[in-house]
Order: sequence, then C-alpha cells, then structure tokens
Amino acid sequence: MNAALRRMGHDVDEIWGPELGRRIRHGNLHYLLELPVTYRSALRRRLALGSYDVVEFNQPHAYLAAAEFRGRRSTGVFVNRSHGHEVRSEEALSPWRRELGIQTPGGLRGWTSRWIRTLLDRQWKRIAESADGFHVSSRDDAKFIHDRYGVAEDRIGIVTQGIPDVFATTPAQPMTVPRRQRMLYVGQLAFFKAPPMLARAASAILEKHPQMTMTWVCSQTHHAEAAALLAPGVRGQVRFLDWMSQEALLSVLDEHGLFLFPSFFEGFGKAPLEAMSRGLCVVASDAGGMRDFIHDGGTGRLVPIGRPDLMAAAVEALIQNPEHAEAMSQAARASAVQHRWDRCAADLTDFYRRLLSLKHSFSGNNPPSSVSRVVN
Repeated sequence: MNAALRRMGHDVDEIWGPELGRRIRHGNLHYLLELPVTYRSALRRRLALGSYDVVEFNQPHAYLAAAEFRGRRSTGVFVNRSHGHEVRSEEALSPWRRELGIQTPGGLRGWTSRWIRTLLDRQWKRIAESADGFHVSSRDDAKFIHDRYGVAEDRIGIVTQGIPDVFATTPAQPMTVPRRQRMLYVGQLAFFKAPPMLARAASAILEKHPQMTMTWVCSQTHHAEAAALLAPGVRGQVRFLDWMSQEALLSVLDEHGLFLFPSFFEGFGKAPLEAMSRGLCVVASDAGGMRDFIHDGGTGRLVPIGRPDLMAAAVEALIQNPEHAEAMSQAARASAVQHRWDRCAADLTDFYRRLLSLKHSFSGNNPPSSVSRVVN
C-alpha cells in the first residue's frame, strides 16, 4: 500500500519494529502494556521533525498515540488500522473452541485471559473516542466498530487489500482437466484458519476421487501437524510446501484449479483473492472480506462457517460441472484483477481526504490537495 501511495505522489514515512523497541518478551503483555507507550513515543519523535496530514497506526494499542495527536490540535487526522478486529475475532472463535472441545484455561491462566480480553476491549473504547477515523478491510469489521463502539459510519473507511501486480499482468492459465483435479490451500496453521475443517473437507474429496491431489502451503515447521489432521488413507495425495516468494506462488497457483479456504474468522482473507486472480475456483467460508469480494455461484462459492461437508459438496459440484468451473474461473479472474494495489491506494486516499474534509469543515480551512502520512 505504501509503495502504491508513493507512486501516486504522496510522501510516506514508515515506523517499523526496531524503532519501537521492546523489553517485554511475552506477546500479549507487550501489546497491551508496552506497545501503547512505545507507539506514543514514536509518534512524538516523528512529530518533532515535521507535520503530517495523516497518521495511521495499526491495532487499538495506539490509543495513547491517538490521544497525544488529538491533544496537539493538529490539522491532520489520526487513523487506526485494523487488519481483523481483535475483539470480534475472539467473540467469533470462542464458540468454535467449545464446539471442538478446546478447554478454556482455568486458574491463573484463565483469569489472565479474561483480564487481557477486558483490557483489549477497553483499549478499543479509548481509541474509538480519540481517533479521527478507522481503516478496515471488510464490511464485517466496519459494522462491528460502528455497532459496538458507536463510531460514525463516515469515520470508517472500507478499503480492500490488493493483489501483486504480477498476478494481474501475467496471463491466466485455462481451466483444464488437470487443474480441476488439483486442490490448493495457502495459510498459516492457526486456529482461526480452521485447519481441522480444511482437513475434513479435503479428506472427503480425496477419498472419493483417488486421482485428485492437494497442495497445502504453510510453514514447514507445521507440516507434520497438518498431515496428522488428514485421513490416513489420503495423506499420500497431499503435498506440503513451505512459504515462498510471490513469483513462486504464482506458479503454484497456476498448477491448481480449486482453492479451499474454510476459516472460522477473517478480517479480509487475501489468499483467496490472490487465487481468484489466477483463475482458481475458490470455495471459502462465508466470513470476513470473502463475503465482500466473492459472489456465491458466480466468482466463487461461499459455504457456512464450520461445515466441511458443504465445502466438499461445493467442490464436488465443480468437479461434476466443468462448464460451470470454467465460467467461474473466468469471472473470478475478471473480478480479482480489479483489486490491484494502485486502486486500493486510490480508495484509501479518497477516505483520507474525506476525513480531512470533515475535520477542516469545522475549522474553516481547506484540506490539502496531496497527502503525507506516517504509518507503523
């Protein structure tokens, strides 16, 4: 996104981890206790060097920085970025943990988990009061922020994530029989990605179609764990690959025709959009950004969350109807290539300007014609 904004002529400064520093090793404690202070310190250092039209910080832990920025009465705007609302994520995942028999920690660990959730919600309430706007990737997140924290809709910008330019400019491969016989999944082995549901759906398909194969892309350290989720009889039909470059991933995508994505929760879900850009038929859970960029039955398939049987049935329908699969492949490609980063940057710039206009309308000043921003 920053590269695309620079191509549009905007000045963009970035803040990365080394500048923030870190003393607390524990992940949640670092985010909840240390990061708010380091965010504010980083903002102070940057503002000492000059002014910005837009300051954008990730996560609600920037509530102290947002309050600092507001207290300075700057003519710019402070935007909070959420890649997937943390409170909404926890509320969406808790029922699935119970459904799958994952025990809630008791004793001190249980108390700590509840305390962390309470503190996170409190931070969201504080940044909702201080930030000028919120940048999210899906309508689900926008609705949650509006409903839960009372943020006005005109302060929330829904800007999708993008695909690499090479995915759009390289001609897509035709939907051949070999492609339709190869399934693909790309994603980390994390609970919110619903790997047990993926394994159940894939196992059902592979057991019924011994000639079919699947490729599972995740960290190499998790390959054995992922393989153990599959039915023993189909493990020989599944190939595991480690993370790779975008160029290498493009080649892998072009080898496959069916893409499975059964997440319990997503803020956006960039992997299926990338798959669509290469003409794969995506079968995804009806969650997150997928319900924004997938038209069920047209550019892909959406199935209820946590239903591997329906995911397998949707794949089976595509296997049995090659004409539909070909039409879906072409429609998916045509839709996904509209989501290039330059378009995303243009949408984001429009949102920034809207926020600046709102702020300047109260002061009587004119908003800037170009935008400079500092991001973390």
